Amino acid sequence: MPSGGARASIDLSSTTIAVTVSQQAVRVPILIDGRLVMPPGVAIGPAGQLYVGLDTTAARSLPAGHRFVDDPADLLGKPTPAPDAAQPDPVDLLAAVLRHVSHHAANQIGQPIAELTVTVPPSWGPRRRGQVGEAANRAGLPSPALVTAPAALAAYATTLGLTLPQGSCLLVCQADRHPATVTVLQMVGDGYRELATQQLDGTHDLDHLITQRVVHTATTDNDPLRAAINQPSDTNVDGRLALLESVRTARNLLTAQDRAPILLPAPRQPAVITREDVTIAAQPLLDQVPDAVNELLDAADVDREHLAAVILRPAPALPALTDRLTQATSATPALIDHPHALADGALNLTTHQTGARAAATRLPASDSASATSPAPSSSAHAP
Repeated sequence: MPSGGARASIDLSSTTIAVTVSQQAVRVPILIDGRLVMPPGVAIGPAGQLYVGLDTTAARSLPAGHRFVDDPADLLGKPTPAPDAAQPDPVDLLAAVLRHVSHHAANQIGQPIAELTVTVPPSWGPRRRGQVGEAANRAGLPSPALVTAPAALAAYATTLGLTLPQGSCLLVCQADRHPATVTVLQMVGDGYRELATQQLDGTHDLDHLITQRVVHTATTDNDPLRAAINQPSDTNVDGRLALLESVRTARNLLTAQDRAPILLPAPRQPAVITREDVTIAAQPLLDQVPDAVNELLDAADVDREHLAAVILRPAPALPALTDRLTQATSATPALIDHPHALADGALNLTTHQTGARAAATRLPASDSASATSPAPSSSAHAP
């Protein structure tokens, strides 16, 4: 690592953004605006000014004329808008996010960021990987090494005591973000080769499923709130976002308590949900798990007995997913829910690697991401 700098690891593959810095072999979790993790939302002012780190609750208080993007990363991979187009450039939005979090990192450690690691979803191919590199360039940051979320989770699990023999396989499920993703990795050298990945798709995200259940349980047949949730439109955006945010808050509360309130639009009374309600609402997601695992193992050309471990990044308040994954894989998943797990795990794969060990897992086309030479999507790790 060059003198006078440090390596920052930024996780873009989770529901919130986390940053960890490796500074002289010491790991430093970065506080962003006083928070351990930052919401990825960006507000765009009438004159094009950008405000980063907003969640949907904060977005509802924006003045008139402001637009809100829940997560710029979700817009990557789509056609680049014309300079005078109404829609924002997602690369510019992501660059603003990267600039903001790296500024906090450099200030907290008192050193510039000399190297950069970014964790991305495994489904991202050359286009979106290249856009991440371009966003880092626009933010004035080094070209990033890219690590996929399953590889980062696997690497973090090894710091908790998981031992994987060379050539062994493991299944990783990331369920905290929609759509949930299952991936089979193989331990190769000091990294991981991605054998297959699959999304549990075809349903709304879990918060929307819970919202539908709550509304249909707590309202009458002719309540207009039912239509507002079942058929979202531009006219009910604020109310729908407020309800979804209340559901999201309640689901997080259920990780530590048995019941949690959900505020319904006035004059309706608040509703109360339990973990059982979450499980019932999530049934369309849970029902996909057995077939998804079977198809994934077939695509990876491995049997269940080839799996040395199963790792789960759980969805809050959904223990039934752990049980369903156990049944589908015949192995009890190791649960990893630390907010900095992916940023820390990615650092394990991109720091202090030299010689043949690093070369064994390096992507064939490039060891970093850029707009002109993006890394291919078939590999799990680009040190």
